[in-house]
Amino acid sequence: MVRLSAVVLALLTLAGCNQGDAPRDDGVCWQAHPVKSGPVRYTALARGVGSLEDCAVLLEAARLEGQSDTNGAFQGYYLFIDADQMTSGTHAGGFHFPVLQPPQRADVDRDLRKLMAEHGGKIPADADLSLVRQ
Repeated sequence: MVRLSAVVLALLTLAGCNQGDAPRDDGVCWQAHPVKSGPVRYTALARGVGSLEDCAVLLEAARLEGQSDTNGAFQGYYLFIDADQMTSGTHAGGFHFPVLQPPQRADVDRDLRKLMAEHGGKIPADADLSLVRQ
C-alpha cells in the first residue's frame, strides 16, 4: 500500500510539472491552452486588468461564450473556471480557494449574459466589464 501511494504521489508531482509556472506579468489576464506534451501555453486575454477577480470574470465570459478551455492565470496565480466553481491557487495541484461564491457568481453570470446579448453573443471588451465589490 505504501509503495502504491508513493507511485501515485510521484505521478501527481510529474503531472504538476507539466503545468509550469503561472505567468506573473502585471495586469495581464492569461487564458491557458493545454498541450498534449509539454507545459501549458498561455495567451493574453486582456491587459490592464485590475484584479484576480476581474480576470476570473473575463474567463467566465469566455466559458459562457462556449469556449472549452477557460482556465487561466493572473500575476502568478492559477485560475480554474468550470461550470461548478471559480477557484484560484498558487500551484496547479495544490489548494484552490474560491474566487467568487455561488450567489456572487450567479449575479456576475446574469450581467455577463446581458452584456453578451448586447454585443451579439460575444465577450464584451474588458473595458466594458467592472466587478463591483460590496
